[in-house]
Amino acid sequence: MREVSRAQRARLGIFLIVSGGVLVLLLVLMTGTKFLEKRDKYSIRYRDVSVSGLEVGAQVKYHGVRVGRVDEIQIDPKQIETVVATISLEHGTPIKNDVQAVVSAFSLTGIKIIELTGGSTEAALLKPGSEIPAGQSSLDLITGKAEAVSEKLELVLNNLARLTASENQERVLKAVDNAALVLEDLHYTVADNRDKIDRTFANFEQASQGLVELAQSQALRRAFANLDTTTAALQAAQIGKAITDLQVALQQARTTFTHIDLTLLKGRHDILTSLEVMRESLDSFNEFTRLIAEDPSLLLRGKRVGESTGR
Repeated sequence: MREVSRAQRARLGIFLIVSGGVLVLLLVLMTGTKFLEKRDKYSIRYRDVSVSGLEVGAQVKYHGVRVGRVDEIQIDPKQIETVVATISLEHGTPIKNDVQAVVSAFSLTGIKIIELTGGSTEAALLKPGSEIPAGQSSLDLITGKAEAVSEKLELVLNNLARLTASENQERVLKAVDNAALVLEDLHYTVADNRDKIDRTFANFEQASQGLVELAQSQALRRAFANLDTTTAALQAAQIGKAITDLQVALQQARTTFTHIDLTLLKGRHDILTSLEVMRESLDSFNEFTRLIAEDPSLLLRGKRVGESTGR
């Protein structure tokens, strides 16, 4: 048998090392992104709720879209009636503080998933590491309503059973007999007093007819007409007084505006007079400044006698 040389063994070892390195590199490239991916974790506390069928690795969906998975399921050691589920979601998943986590069936096989429901745009974001409130699934709601209905139905059936018991049958029959006797007495009473009842209804009909005739009488209409006339007269008197007061107020306003106009005219005359005096003063000042500008020595020796002002 031919022996393998040391060089061949070296080449075989190098080949195995290189092949293993390439395989490890391919595995890292294919799965490394998943392991190194940053995820947001949240916890959910289910109190007195069965999570049967929910397993680690189950899907977490938000409005039907898969956004994460279940990482851990455990019983709270401090509250053994509470199950704590830890989920990890894709980084940046917008979980609002009004979102609820519901355990729902994924298929007919009994596999359960966590469905995130609710959430509004206006609500604040829930920080990673926080707790998402547990919601109640539609199946739980239907089950709760069915239990309530069954309890009420059971109560009705129990009451019916008590009413139809042997000790109550005699009471029920006696009550029925008493009701029959009352109805029979009522029938005989009505038969014996038929004439009186007919006369009472006839009197009532006559009284109603009298009220109708009174409502249609001319006297009642005249009374209402007089009332309308009186009301109109009162309203006219009040309107006349209001018009008189308005005229007085207008007269006073006219007098006030006349005084204001006279005051303004007088003030206008005074203002015009003041403006005229101010204009003459400005002219004199302009003449003085012109003379000083032409001959500044005038400030020291004054204006010479007979010197022309038009210089």
